[in-house]
Amino acid sequence: MNAPGADAPATPARWQRAADRAARAAWPILVASVALALVGGVVTTAWNPETAEPEPTVAECEDPPCFGGGGLPGASDLPTVVPFLGYGLAIVLGLPSLVVGAWDVLRGRWAAAGRRLLMFGGPALFLVGTEIVPHLASPCLPSELGVGALPTVCERAEQGADVKGRWHALDHALVGALPMVMVYRLALRRWRPDVAQWRRT
Repeated sequence: MNAPGADAPATPARWQRAADRAARAAWPILVASVALALVGGVVTTAWNPETAEPEPTVAECEDPPCFGGGGLPGASDLPTVVPFLGYGLAIVLGLPSLVVGAWDVLRGRWAAAGRRLLMFGGPALFLVGTEIVPHLASPCLPSELGVGALPTVCERAEQGADVKGRWHALDHALVGALPMVMVYRLALRRWRPDVAQWRRT
């Protein structure tokens, strides 16, 4: 007999099953978004926005807001924007698991809580890592620290050396999104194999 508060096997309630279904939907969306980020990075690099004609600003628009002006995303930004919409959707789909995981914590079901909280915390940490890791592992960093010359893929700005705009999206996809999604998959295979293997239950 299980002691009170132990992780006793039980049939999930309908709202718990709904949270698990949302979690299973989030994983392929995240994978597809990373694939789009890689393709978009390659497209942006090949298109070479450094030599392309600049898009009009709001001041040049007859009926603002204009697509591509005033801080709004332009057509050239779509390879970057679309994957981020997928990342955000994966986080939103993890919100029900956050609620169910918090309920499990209150009931003392720590293992079940951890497995469900992973479905929100994983995509959230993935997004943070996608933004931070490329800057920590930047090819521009040694030059910024005074070691060696600045690589051709880098440029200096007011905030310091960073990967050029042409290569920036691909850098975040290759150095940030791809490794982070692989780490997240390892966590899923260990703690949520039902999600990692895309099984239907």
